[in-house]
Amino acid sequence: MIAYLEGILSEKRSTQAVIDVNGVGYFAFVPLSTYERLPEIGEKVRLLTHTHVREDAFVLYGFATREERELFELLLGVNGIGPKSALMVLSSISIDQFQRSILQEDLSLLTKISGIGKKTAQRLIVELKEKLQKSEALSAESIKFKTGNNTAEQALAALLSLGYDRGEAREALQRVTSEKKKMSAEELVKKALSSNVSAKLTTT
Repeated sequence: MIAYLEGILSEKRSTQAVIDVNGVGYFAFVPLSTYERLPEIGEKVRLLTHTHVREDAFVLYGFATREERELFELLLGVNGIGPKSALMVLSSISIDQFQRSILQEDLSLLTKISGIGKKTAQRLIVELKEKLQKSEALSAESIKFKTGNNTAEQALAALLSLGYDRGEAREALQRVTSEKKKMSAEELVKKALSSNVSAKLTTT
């Protein structure tokens, strides 16, 4: 299995990229969210990858972040969702929007995604709700839009070490970042701890 590709960006289109790794060109399908982060052709690039093996093909899918790849792989685990549909989800809405639509059981948002009907949307909610709540990478993604990836992960890890369960920690951080201003990990943790209404420490 190929974990990532690092080399020179040789070609790019809205759904695909070719990376030259030591003279060998690797073709990978990418979601729009990754395409938008690609550098100019001829520049160095690194993509995390998922290898999809079929009887008649060996296909690579590339992602700018581990959160994108993790969500892609979670989607593939849902009955009736293949790589094409998983890429469509990532290309249509942000990870944060998708996560909230699952946790809040928002069928109207999910069914706006091309190829996702009501039955498929219901299946996504049933099969992914618990998994998304437990996902460390995607919990950090849901708050990093205001804090930055490393800051979010540091704050989340700190709250977990203090006794929060993952769901409470994620919800507490989402609430304190509603102010839409950048904060350090220490500031996030302090605000979460002082928010008695939003979360409480678990007892063991």
